[in-house]
Amino acid sequence: MKISVAHARGAKGNWYQLDLPEPVTAQEALQASPVFHHYPDLDLATHRIGIFGKFCTPDTVLKEGDRVEIYLPVTRQPDEDEDDDE
Repeated sequence: MKISVAHARGAKGNWYQLDLPEPVTAQEALQASPVFHHYPDLDLATHRIGIFGKFCTPDTVLKEGDRVEIYLPVTRQPDEDEDDDE
């Protein structure tokens, strides 16, 4: 089954195409890809994953053509001028 794994960090992103036997879960696809080799700080216990931008669990069974994505936590830096409007 042809699927892909994607991860973006800043302006740099990686997209890995895989051909794995069915059935395969999102976690199995991530582990079969080189994403953890390229980004050893990624951890499924703390980073959310999804398929085409919709969150999923690691045990979600994939369909042909799915793209599994692993996301970094969203961090927001408060603007220094944010309180000036009050």
